[in-house]
Amino acid sequence: MASFKNKTRDEIPTAKLLAQLKPSELNENYNPSGWETWKCAFAPDESYFAWSCGNRLVTLVPWNRCKSTLPQLSEVLAQLVLPKPGARASTDDTDDEGHKLVHKTITIDCGCLVRSIAFGSATSEKKHLASKAFWTHFSVSKDLVLATGLNNGHIRTWDIFTGHLMLELMDHRNVVTDIAFAPNGSLLLASSSQDATIKFWDLSDDGNMFKTLRMNGKAVYSCAWSPDAHMLATVGMCTSVYVWDTSSFSLKLRLIGHKYDVVSCEFSPDSCLIVTVSWDTQAILWNAQTGIKLKCFGHLFPPPRLIYASGANGTWVRGVSFSPDGAHLSTVADDGYMRMWNILYEDDPVAVGSVEEGLCCTYSPSGRVLAVGTREGNVSFWQAAMSVKPLLYLCRLVIRRQIPPEKVEKLFIPKQLMNYLLYKELI
Repeated sequence: MASFKNKTRDEIPTAKLLAQLKPSELNENYNPSGWETWKCAFAPDESYFAWSCGNRLVTLVPWNRCKSTLPQLSEVLAQLVLPKPGARASTDDTDDEGHKLVHKTITIDCGCLVRSIAFGSATSEKKHLASKAFWTHFSVSKDLVLATGLNNGHIRTWDIFTGHLMLELMDHRNVVTDIAFAPNGSLLLASSSQDATIKFWDLSDDGNMFKTLRMNGKAVYSCAWSPDAHMLATVGMCTSVYVWDTSSFSLKLRLIGHKYDVVSCEFSPDSCLIVTVSWDTQAILWNAQTGIKLKCFGHLFPPPRLIYASGANGTWVRGVSFSPDGAHLSTVADDGYMRMWNILYEDDPVAVGSVEEGLCCTYSPSGRVLAVGTREGNVSFWQAAMSVKPLLYLCRLVIRRQIPPEKVEKLFIPKQLMNYLLYKELI
């Protein structure tokens, strides 16, 4: 039974399960060996959904054809014939907005157990070859690529339309625990590893590894870019959260507040907040500019004391995701529940769902669906919690996406409004 602070389990609404995918339904040669879904991801344009489904495999689902028929997702995918190796996926049809629709599911054998995946997208103004006028391995004319971080320390990038390997990045000496593309369309890739390093790669320069950062000499579990690409948050085998300035690659902040290893992190859509989750059963919301702890979301009540926080408390929080509207976040924990939280008002979850052995979660770019991956290689899709946001909150979200904090401080506005815009208070 889950523990909640102010409400009983029966008083909290149950999230609506929309669909579930099992790797055995899509792959005839599915082998449950190493079947954990450590990571799942949506393409920025929602053309694909990808998840690591065990036995070295990553499956890409044509999300733009399936998202409107989620309750019948398995039946729809069964009708989409897998392309032959090397065959380009068909994109002859278009949706109502003129975007090309991908018809086929694609399964990629990555050659090693997959620990992390990420989609990278190049914007038109970033499609250049960085002063190179000669032949290169990688073509940045491709709008969308898939990167996979592997157990052998390699990172492989793939052409999602053919399933062909494009680049193999080799510099890590241990498991690549997480990878993330810069959200500015530059095809800069950050990776974290159990070798205690964070590395930066430039795919527009043939995957050149140009910078290495280190936290504390121990394994790094997760990394996340801020949406404005000015910061990178990293967490790992320690109780601190490291926030880096990506223009100088210097340490900007060190956030202290967790009681045990921090395993996942993510920025809010306006780059002003960071959410982190830990095996100490807590999710903490931080001000990304000042490092101040704004709110704590507990998964076990009463919370474990410091001497017990590092033990097998049964409620280790495994993954977290910020919703695109910035007002909600979701977590998965070892107690068998997925939780959706409203960061503005509620201390208890606004919705929960039963997910056994959950490992990761991520919102779709539209914010309508939450995908949750498990140790069994399954992925479930949940209807995201929605709420009416205050006009003041929506104005802050728009302003902070456009104006950095140093410029906000120069505005001629009342102090109370200034503090609100600077996230010195959430509401």
